[in-house]
Amino acid sequence: MAITSELASLREFTTREHPVVSLYLDVNGARFPRKGDYETEYSFLVHDARRTAADTLHLSKDQEERLDLELQAIGEFLALEYRREGSKGLVIFSCRNEDLWEVMPLKIPVENRLLVDSKPRLAPLAETLSRHSRFCVLLASKEAARIFEAYAGELTEQTDLFDNILKRHTQGGWEQAKLQRRHEIQVHNHLKRAAEAALSFVQERSLERLAAGISSEELWPELDKVLHPYLKERLAGRFNLEISAGSKDILERVDVLDAEIRHQAEIRLLDSLGPELEAGKNYVGGPDDVLAVLNERRVELLIVENGFSVSGRMCNSCGTIAFSEETCPGCRLDMQPVADIVEEAREQALRQDAALLTVAAGHPAMKQAGGIAARLRY
Repeated sequence: MAITSELASLREFTTREHPVVSLYLDVNGARFPRKGDYETEYSFLVHDARRTAADTLHLSKDQEERLDLELQAIGEFLALEYRREGSKGLVIFSCRNEDLWEVMPLKIPVENRLLVDSKPRLAPLAETLSRHSRFCVLLASKEAARIFEAYAGELTEQTDLFDNILKRHTQGGWEQAKLQRRHEIQVHNHLKRAAEAALSFVQERSLERLAAGISSEELWPELDKVLHPYLKERLAGRFNLEISAGSKDILERVDVLDAEIRHQAEIRLLDSLGPELEAGKNYVGGPDDVLAVLNERRVELLIVENGFSVSGRMCNSCGTIAFSEETCPGCRLDMQPVADIVEEAREQALRQDAALLTVAAGHPAMKQAGGIAARLRY
């Protein structure tokens, strides 16, 4: 996916002179059927962002004027140029004084946010993408097979496989048994070819999951026989679907499997989090300890309870973040107040190649963790 590489290139972007705007806008037609609906949402976001930036970033008058120009340019783009064309989410990173203008339409929804900082706020996009597995989808019938890549609401067809399969013989006698056996062998060989093509595709693209669809229930045992163990380990689920199915029907089946995978993984993680925190080896919890291990670049996974926010401090010289320390332990300079140190922690974790996860509020393990926890690399 092109967005993944663009996100990686944006990690290094920063500027102290000009405000950088990061817009996450829900443009899902099911929620906002008219263009004016999401333009109104943007207007609300602009009002809040201007006030927040004025309170927390201490912008100069010149910087405030440049921020207004950035916000105006985005508004004009939404009104005059942007077309949804099936997108459910829209992400824009803008700092035109530094030649930054990235527009990223998504086939998956995003939560409305407008953030102003000295760098693009990438964590919401990175987490949104990471919550979706990369699927190989194999559709098969007795005569044909189709292979797709599905990821984050997008579906790309890779290949079609067709075979001339001898039709099932309906006459009696020895000839029927002979032709029936030939039919079964041809179906078996066809499914084997399809499974081998899927295996090559999964390995070539390093796909995480397999979703298998067949046109008739009787094919499941035959397909199961020819699936390589490597594919069986990655089989997320199977469903009945006609070989001629359209993208919408295929993605609906994949989305159900993908959501269940995420749900089960989150349950397992949270159920193990409490004992892990008590053991004190692989996890830490609470703002002080989590920010400390982030400064040491030891975080592999950052877990935040939805809605958790706390103020903190940051060293503008070296980037050290802290919950309450007023002097940077490295530079010995004054730490500057940050309205939401959790959001800054998420950005730093992303730039350290850590994974991000926001979990639903209310789980006892997150209460025990103090709203934020981290799994350690070492």
